[in-house]
Amino acid sequence: MHTRTHGHPSIRYRHSDFQILVAAEVTRLKPPGDQSLLTSAATVFDAAPPSAAAFTRAELLISLAVFSLLVAIVLPALAHDRARSARIICVNNLRQIGAAMQAWGNDHQDLQPWEVPPVEGGTKAHPLAVNVWLHFAVLSNELASARILFCPTDTGTPAFDFGSSPEGGYLSPNYRNAATSYLVAHRDSTEPMVMTVADRNLLGAAPRSCVVFGMALSIRVPSSGQPTARWGGGLHNGVGNALRANGQVDQITDRELLDVSYYPGSDNFPFDFVAR
Repeated sequence: MHTRTHGHPSIRYRHSDFQILVAAEVTRLKPPGDQSLLTSAATVFDAAPPSAAAFTRAELLISLAVFSLLVAIVLPALAHDRARSARIICVNNLRQIGAAMQAWGNDHQDLQPWEVPPVEGGTKAHPLAVNVWLHFAVLSNELASARILFCPTDTGTPAFDFGSSPEGGYLSPNYRNAATSYLVAHRDSTEPMVMTVADRNLLGAAPRSCVVFGMALSIRVPSSGQPTARWGGGLHNGVGNALRANGQVDQITDRELLDVSYYPGSDNFPFDFVAR
């Protein structure tokens, strides 16, 4: 039973008693024959609160259909944005690598690390030259961060720095190639449009001996037709980002591989590279 206090804290009325008192006061004040106040007072206390409207089955089904439609529209858009963002990050990584290679080359007769022997600070024919991480490690002073060697769409784990700590050091066996998303390539050419660094998922190459890397993966590049290589679908869905010798970065299709791996006078000459 509800109890309420009205006017003074020591006076307590039951809810029904308070109704009777209010009704009596209304009766005393109303004009003869007027029942409106009394009816209003009773209504105030006796009226039940309106019940909340509920969803019908049809409304629920319509709501679920609209929600499903929104999910079908929004999720592909979000996936597209993530893929586009990853490509932008990858292209930016390659540009920074290109700038680091140019800075390193300024002190080494405009050559790349894998074109300079170890006694002069490079990696050419180094016993570990078959490992792609070695060539990037030589650029550690010029690279802003070890993280730029890792594409966000790749498997593996990016390194935090160029130290040897097993918890994030690029030189640690836990990282090295696993923290490297890019290949390095070599051709005896001064052609500015030739590819020097690119996404690692270049398929169709065969191993062969190489004076630069010791052992390398190699593709044959005919003067007509297509190279014996193609991009895998692991990183950027069948295309690849490539850094050219002149510092330009482009997204390259399978058909365009001829443009970045061939130069005049080198018909069917091997294009050698190392990758993880």
